[in-house]
Amino acid sequence: MTDYNQHHIKKDVFGWKKNIVKSPSAPMLYSQQAIWAFSAFFTAVFGAALLCMNIKQSKGRLVVFSFAIVFTLVEVLVLNHLRPHAAVFFAINGGGGYLLTQLFWVEYIGIDTVHRVRPVWIPLIISLLILILLIASLIYGEASRH
Repeated sequence: MTDYNQHHIKKDVFGWKKNIVKSPSAPMLYSQQAIWAFSAFFTAVFGAALLCMNIKQSKGRLVVFSFAIVFTLVEVLVLNHLRPHAAVFFAINGGGGYLLTQLFWVEYIGIDTVHRVRPVWIPLIISLLILILLIASLIYGEASRH
């Protein structure tokens, strides 16, 4: 095995890049890496939204999004009782993203489905705007209590 291949394998620990191609005939999907990152940095709902845009079957979309909502609600309840550090929030969200990419991707997209990577700029901008609005409402709500 060449040095390039060894470096490439180490870099792609989860195997998320193995089915990415540049062929114009391959479908454009949000990547597993993007789904995990959106889940980890925002919540599983954001990662599930990307995954749902990849899934053709409406039943699959419903299952994935329902999972993400329940996962996020349980996370909020747990975190409200624990008041943990941000690292715990990131770890729990990353776990949700891992489940989305390992269970639901395999079930509804397929482990061997080749695809091109769909750009994440628009979902990223929308996610950041939602996050800014949520933070602003929390700050405004807290300020109006005093």
